[in-house]
Amino acid sequence: MSGSCIAIFRRSYATKTKLTTIFNEDVRQMVLREEIKARKHPGRCSINAKPLPDDLINAVLKTIKASGQLKNVMSDGRLLLNYLYSRHSPTEQNELMEKKQQNRVELEKKYYSENMSEDQKIKFERFINNRVERLVAQRTYNWKPIDYNNKHVCHQYLLSRIAPEYNVIKTLFSDIQQRDPNFAPESLFDFGSGIGTVTLNAKNFWGESLKEYYCVDTSSTMNDLAKLILQEGNPNNEDILPKGLFYRQFLPASPKLKFDLVVSAYTMFELPDIKTRFETLLNLWNKTKKYIVLVEMGTRAGFNLINEARDLLLEISSQNSTKSHVFSPCPHENSCPRYDTDDTPCNFEVSYFSPNIAQQSVLKREHFSYVIIKKGERSKTDEQWPRIVRPVLVRSKHSVCRLCTSSGKLQEIIFTASKNGKIPYWCARSSKWGDRLPIVIKEEEKEVEEDEVKSEQN
Repeated sequence: MSGSCIAIFRRSYATKTKLTTIFNEDVRQMVLREEIKARKHPGRCSINAKPLPDDLINAVLKTIKASGQLKNVMSDGRLLLNYLYSRHSPTEQNELMEKKQQNRVELEKKYYSENMSEDQKIKFERFINNRVERLVAQRTYNWKPIDYNNKHVCHQYLLSRIAPEYNVIKTLFSDIQQRDPNFAPESLFDFGSGIGTVTLNAKNFWGESLKEYYCVDTSSTMNDLAKLILQEGNPNNEDILPKGLFYRQFLPASPKLKFDLVVSAYTMFELPDIKTRFETLLNLWNKTKKYIVLVEMGTRAGFNLINEARDLLLEISSQNSTKSHVFSPCPHENSCPRYDTDDTPCNFEVSYFSPNIAQQSVLKREHFSYVIIKKGERSKTDEQWPRIVRPVLVRSKHSVCRLCTSSGKLQEIIFTASKNGKIPYWCARSSKWGDRLPIVIKEEEKEVEEDEVKSEQN
């Protein structure tokens, strides 16, 4: 008699995280009262691209034309730009030693023979040493600082970087002004001031309150160039320079000097090692009264430098009595969740028009990584709205937002009018990469029943 199978059902339970979004009631009421449009909700941080001011373009054109090298500056500027986008931070000495040891082990395993004579062993050791040095040189990024004391290089940088850097800084300062309208800085410290995009924007945003612009760049040539741009290309225009403007080649020696706003934009790549970066960041932090702004290229290497700086400053803050918090872009002080999910950088995008100098102005996009840290405890009224960290996917009847949340996690939320309501749906649909969404995300652990089917032979 053949056996029969009996199906046995067993009920099991699995835990599933359910995400619930709670839309900000104040924003909802503002939209209902038609005080604002949903597409212009207070979490919007992105700025529409506009051409550079005419006086700034004319200043750049005058400055470069005076050198008589406009064509060369344009062609060489493209090469410089490619180099900047491909840069990596300097290789540390301990990394070099590890690479040398690894290569030595590989070569000895491949070529070593126990039957070698003493003379052969000496020659073999010499061969291994030379071979290791060559292999390490071939396989290691050859970092070197850019020579910004070269006037031609400075002009290349000016022409290729003035528009993207100007618009990146403008976006970050706009975020501070929008969220902290009472912030009226009296002093600015610009470390690695370069072509002067920080001073130009600070003057536009807080020119009425700023009494001191302290700009530090190791290149006197770059300092002269930045000053000339502020003078609209005319070295005799001393009267149009902002009052309290200083250019220096070294960090101020006095530890007592403090500045309301400290900025380091596109500078960390120029520092030779992690020790110098940490010493510099500590110096900048000690000179910060309220805000410190750090910006780098939106490449993987640039993001690594920003995250390194973020971790360092938060660690320093946690070890002393000076409280601080991440103002932007992160709505939290936890470690960056990017490293736990994928190998892409946490970066953002700004649109800009290339300068209309000897060529037609075209719309371009620049990726950048940044962090803004504010001294002092986070306000109790700060709901820590999540930040949109990738382009919003707008689809038929739904939109997908990928968010960095206050819990320090990356979450993907699908917004629909039926599930979330029309106002939250339109807010999400009209938001851009880099904006904040006026919502609070609640996580709920929920048990889900699972039926397990098992067959047993009778």
